Amino acid sequence: MWQINTGSKGGPFRMMDKVGLDVVLDIENHYAAERPELPAGPRELLHRYVDAGHLGVKSGRGFYDDYGTGG
Repeated sequence: MWQINTGSKGGPFRMMDKVGLDVVLDIENHYAAERPELPAGPRELLHRYVDAGHLGVKSGRGFYDDYGTGG
C-alpha cells in the first residue's frame, strides 16, 4: 500500500535503512525535544538497533539485513 500510494520502490522501514537509523534517531530526538507528548517507543526501538551497530545500508544491517557489508 505504501509503495503504491507514494510511488516509492521501498516501504518506510527500507527508506529509514537507506537514510541511516542513527540519522532517523537523531531526527526523532529533535522532534521529541519539541513535542514531549510523542511516544517514546519508536525511539527506544531505534536506540536498540543503533546501539547494536545496525545502522541500515551503511553498516549492512538495519531493519533489513540483505545489504551486504558497506551497503
